[in-house]
Amino acid sequence: MLGAKRVEEVRDEPIADWTGRDSLYVLIVLHPKAAKQLGTSNQAPDMLIELSEQLGRMAASRFPCVGYATREELDASDDAEF
Repeated sequence: MLGAKRVEEVRDEPIADWTGRDSLYVLIVLHPKAAKQLGTSNQAPDMLIELSEQLGRMAASRFPCVGYATREELDASDDAEF
């Protein structure tokens, strides 16, 4: 579903979840065309669920929180760090 042609960058950051337990935030920076393709299909929710499940298996006890955005969306947001 994703690959080098669709993903510009992947960022991750350790965070605490709503209960205070260690978690992992993963931000996928998409190429603009990929974002348009995902935005006009039902693939985005499926992709996020699949990725969360895979990360959950890899990270053992840490719950993965996954999001995606384009570079343009990140530049326009207030959150300069992510």
